[in-house]
Amino acid sequence: MRSENTVDSGPGDSPGDGPGTVIAGRYRLRRQLGRGGMGVVWEALDTRLNRPVAVKGLLYPGAADPGAQATWVSRARREAQAIARIRHQSVVDVHDVIEDGSQVWIVMELLDSRSLADLLREQRRLPVPQAAGIGLQVLRGLAAVHESGVLHRDVKPHNILFRPDGLALLMDFGIATFEGAAQVTRSHEIIGTPQYLAPELLSHTPADPRPASTASDLWALGVTLYEMVEGRRPFEGTTAYEVLIAVRERPVPPMEYAGPLTALIEALLSKDPGGRPDAAEAERMLREATRTVTAPAAPPREPEASLRPESRQPGNPGGTGGEGTGRRRRRWRVTAAVVCAALLTSAAWFLWTDRKDASDAAGSGKGAVAPERDGGPRFGDTHDVLRVGVKKDQPGLSERDGDTYRGFEVDLAYEIAREMGFEKDAVEFYEVNSDNRDDALKTGRVHLVLATYSIDEQREKRDGVRFAGPYFEALKGLLVREDRKYNDLSDLQNDRTAEVCTARESVYVPWIEKEGLADRTALRAGYEDCVKALLDPETDVYAVATDDVIVAGLADKYDAQTKALESLGGSEGYGVAVDGEERELRQEVCEALSAVMAKSPGQSSRWSAVYTRHLQPIMDRPAPEEPDLTSC
Repeated sequence: MRSENTVDSGPGDSPGDGPGTVIAGRYRLRRQLGRGGMGVVWEALDTRLNRPVAVKGLLYPGAADPGAQATWVSRARREAQAIARIRHQSVVDVHDVIEDGSQVWIVMELLDSRSLADLLREQRRLPVPQAAGIGLQVLRGLAAVHESGVLHRDVKPHNILFRPDGLALLMDFGIATFEGAAQVTRSHEIIGTPQYLAPELLSHTPADPRPASTASDLWALGVTLYEMVEGRRPFEGTTAYEVLIAVRERPVPPMEYAGPLTALIEALLSKDPGGRPDAAEAERMLREATRTVTAPAAPPREPEASLRPESRQPGNPGGTGGEGTGRRRRRWRVTAAVVCAALLTSAAWFLWTDRKDASDAAGSGKGAVAPERDGGPRFGDTHDVLRVGVKKDQPGLSERDGDTYRGFEVDLAYEIAREMGFEKDAVEFYEVNSDNRDDALKTGRVHLVLATYSIDEQREKRDGVRFAGPYFEALKGLLVREDRKYNDLSDLQNDRTAEVCTARESVYVPWIEKEGLADRTALRAGYEDCVKALLDPETDVYAVATDDVIVAGLADKYDAQTKALESLGGSEGYGVAVDGEERELRQEVCEALSAVMAKSPGQSSRWSAVYTRHLQPIMDRPAPEEPDLTSC
């Protein structure tokens, strides 16, 4: 809960708001975590649930007019409620919005983690793939914020934290506002950090108000990307006035290390808001940048806590462990075209690769390019661990329980790993969802993904992945609220008040549109968030669209509140996804799957045994025939 802005006083800073104060009869303030432009953030104890939380009051002008003050509090309440509805893995979770007296408080998850600013202080600048990966995660969180009609207005490294699993998280909505709302000022002073404020906001005057917009949030992201790759902010000055002039009038300083991110950063830092790319175009450009080259980042200090700390790094989840872990560093492949292009442009942006890797390779006679499969070592011979991406919210398939994952896909991953030469304790699981599983592969966070990833040629081209499989074939399904008398899809279509939820980037987005429900679609990062909305009587989400096996698992878990409709046809084959460049790895996975699905004389296959253990109890039918490996 960090911010560079300071105030003399604010909510939570009055004499009555100190350690021991109880807000709304529930949240007991413990200690200040940070002071920002919109007040003081406290660590507090939720006495009802006995869990630590962070609480932040929304600053309101000290207006003498009670009517003006009431209007401000009402507006703050609406904004806080809008923020609370945002559900995205890269946005801090808001647990509650409460009013106590004349103050509105946001109750958020408490994060004990380092920020991007901390990481930059240690490393100064980050490798392009690492910076692009962080930027992509933040951008997707920011897009979810904008989709909810909210503007963040304070995007900067201090407000980007890393979860224990390494994912970047956008936080601190203390000065957020609705799109198009008037710029919040204090005596006509612009609130925010000048180095990250868009030029149109620094031109704001009472006579010529310049409201914040999605474009101004994307400008701040551009500044943050510049700072990550260049090790400095693009617009600086010894005084706030000098910073203002630099932001408004000076061109973007030339970049030395940005490489494939240069065009995107320059576009985001256009002085004209209309000249900046929108979130969708920015995401496309970032994804292209992550595919231009795959290289390791200089290893940052490991996070305070993680499931497997020896293999995780903030913002670079595919990084290697620290000294003394005994793990080999992963070898990365760079295409000849990229190497030539880098040489022709002096390759300054490529020089941050781990020099120890280079010296180790030179000393051992190993080349920079991985050997071809034929005659070369197998994947298990060159890696000490196999990192597998799985989902956490799919009963029967893959669920997370504390530090443990279990389910059909988890055990199938163990079987595949065994065939590839990995012991069970050398398999590490990482949480992914439909929104980020391709990035987990492209950034090296995981080697394989088994996460109900449907095989599709268009998806392979778009996501830059290749599939081995299918290892399971599912039908389309719908999970509906028990209190809705739906018997089939037509009942849902005829209910004009009903919304259908599905995961972003899932195959159900176009299917819902095809079924005439496009105007009633609610998109979430994963199905767990969809189920939360389904079970919330305050929402209009009455159905979740996903595969019949996922529907069966969810209906079994929430049997008193939900029911599964009959399968809707349209078979989807799940594939083991690998990075599109990892041809040898895909071949090994295909060989492993073939062995796992093979039947011994008089016995069922290992695949069938895994199905029987995890899916037969919820699907209520015996194991089907093993799928044909058509994508091998």
